[in-house]
Amino acid sequence: MEKWEKLIEILLDESASDAERDDAAMDLSEYNHKNVMKALMITAKHDKTDNMVKASCGESLALIFIQNDRFEKEIYKQLRGIAKIEFESNINSKRNDWKKYLDIET
Repeated sequence: MEKWEKLIEILLDESASDAERDDAAMDLSEYNHKNVMKALMITAKHDKTDNMVKASCGESLALIFIQNDRFEKEIYKQLRGIAKIEFESNINSKRNDWKKYLDIET
């Protein structure tokens, strides 16, 4: 089993502590894999996910986009709340040229 697969298991495990899930969400930012992005999105959109974990999911997605040098509009459009805020914050601070893709006032 790859490390990112184990991290996804922790992230999706609702019986894991919020701290464990948050750490997993942050660690997943290092992995460029469609299953990683899918797990981060599932968690960010789940109503029962703690806001701290949702925020880390949004941040990790932004970091993956930046590492890939590719903005994925369809994923971004699905983000809500704190996950979207953290995503946008990371894009604003690290990829100023991508501001045009964001739904925020500039």
